[in-house]
Amino acid sequence: MKLRVVVRCMSLALAVSSVACGASAVPTGPIDLAGADTPLGLMRSSDRRATGADEAPAGNPLWAILLKELSATRDRPIFSPTRRAPAPAVVAMPYSPPPKPAKPPEPDRPQLSLVGTVAGDREGFGIFLDRSANIVLRLKIGDEHRGWILREVRGRETVLEKGDKTATLALPALPRAEKATLAPR
Repeated sequence: MKLRVVVRCMSLALAVSSVACGASAVPTGPIDLAGADTPLGLMRSSDRRATGADEAPAGNPLWAILLKELSATRDRPIFSPTRRAPAPAVVAMPYSPPPKPAKPPEPDRPQLSLVGTVAGDREGFGIFLDRSANIVLRLKIGDEHRGWILREVRGRETVLEKGDKTATLALPALPRAEKATLAPR
């Protein structure tokens, strides 16, 4: 703990002295942190002993300290209000659009209810209620609605076709009392 305090005080003293001296002792270019294993200005004491150079260090004594050993200013930055290191940058994922929703399967039968028919010798009409849009449609033979084509009108029923599918829609059965009043005489 005392070493950190000493390092911080020395770092602050270096900054103050460099400002007072006109920043002549501070390097002006970028500092190469890749070479953090070598001292900034002077050789380490172990290197001096190996070479036989025991002269006293000249200049700033902080030059003999490795940058790797000065991690306190990276861990607790002086100019950060919280004194916490900034969070590492988060790499954003590249944008990928959401998958397109699958098309709902086509119904096997038309979404129509038969309301009435008009059958003739040459032409025929079907009157339908589209349940999905709640609208009334009048289709004659050969007309198309949502892929379903009216192919045939027979009395109280119609035949619709879509591709290889065929659907027969019929009017609801009449009660017996109504059948008697509608029967021909």
